[in-house]
Amino acid sequence: MLRRLKTDFVSSVLILVSGTVLAQLISYLLSPVISRLYAPEDMTYLSLFSRIVSFLAVIATARFELAFPLPKREEHAYSLYRLSLRITFVTTVLSLFVVTGLLTVRWSDPNMYFLLAMIPFGILFLALYNQGMTWAIRIKNFKSISVSKVFSSSLNSVSTVVFGIFPFGFRGLIIGYLLGNAFSVIPYLKSFFKVRSENRSFLLKGRSFAIAKYYADFPMINLPHVLIDFSKELFIAFYLVYSFEMEVLGLYDFSYRMLKLPIGLIGISIGQVFYNKAADKIKEGKSIYPLVRQTLLSLVGLSILPFAILFLWGDEIFAFVFGEPWRRAGEFSQIMAPWLMVNFIISPLSQVPTILKKQGTFFAISLVGTISLILCLTIPNLFPDWNLNFEEVLIFVSISQFLYLTFLIFWIVWMTRKNSN
Repeated sequence: MLRRLKTDFVSSVLILVSGTVLAQLISYLLSPVISRLYAPEDMTYLSLFSRIVSFLAVIATARFELAFPLPKREEHAYSLYRLSLRITFVTTVLSLFVVTGLLTVRWSDPNMYFLLAMIPFGILFLALYNQGMTWAIRIKNFKSISVSKVFSSSLNSVSTVVFGIFPFGFRGLIIGYLLGNAFSVIPYLKSFFKVRSENRSFLLKGRSFAIAKYYADFPMINLPHVLIDFSKELFIAFYLVYSFEMEVLGLYDFSYRMLKLPIGLIGISIGQVFYNKAADKIKEGKSIYPLVRQTLLSLVGLSILPFAILFLWGDEIFAFVFGEPWRRAGEFSQIMAPWLMVNFIISPLSQVPTILKKQGTFFAISLVGTISLILCLTIPNLFPDWNLNFEEVLIFVSISQFLYLTFLIFWIVWMTRKNSN
């Protein structure tokens, strides 16, 4: 049984990793071209846009998509899918009205008009992508996830390069982001129409309400938790824009994305398969501790070498690969390497509290992590006499997050072991 678990797990991971590797390879091969077509200030606008869209997209699904793999009966899962889609379309329409009002405001930065106008499209495409991906996890259609990632990465990167040549400035980055998310939905359409035709008879409102109520933890607990996480990211973005040079956010975000290369290549794929396998074991009444231990050891082994290289030679690598204007982003990567190595390790395991219905405790722990990050980030305001630059502030942030995430790993392992007993 254990051997079959390992075989299924490894084969599923390989399917996802193959598509993810290809998608990320396309993106990172074109990154040196993109970094020479766009300035750090352009990246700042993309960072603001993507963070606003990500924040609103989780509201647009109410996090019900995370529950898709959990019901034993498909019609119950489809009921959650339909409810999540309705919330998405309502949220998108409401965002159109809000954005229309904001466009009438006199903004000191004229670039904000284009950024605001694109937000409703970003919400719709990203929400549909998240829903389609999680349904594919339920039905174990990992191939469609891989195809979707290749679609998204290819179109995003190629269109960004094309718009950068003309040039479109930061608009090219935002349009590329939207096109990538829009086309990533295509591989999921077939499975959606299939499940809709198979479950047309399951339309009784009473049953749908009961199912939504049973999984109410997702909008009631998981959603506020994620909103706090995304609020933290929004706060970081606006704080950096208004507290430091305009280019700092672009450099920080670019460094952060490049550092997440191992997560994009392997971590997310392992997390998607892990969630599916763990959900199956919970439905069967079995312990997930062996699966957690196996996943944790694999992630530790995979993370050491790439993050060690970035920690030692990040600035030289960034300057050589992306151009001299991005050397400072490499310096940021050296500071953040320990923090994001632990983030890589915990990323797939962060779904364990959701599976074990420990979201309330997880929310409280995460709140402590968020508060510590914000306090460290605002040290220049708390202690203005220190005259700290952003690199020095980032050291405090990285240390605090490294300690917080390390504690979180130990808590998750302890919780799953206790649950197995």
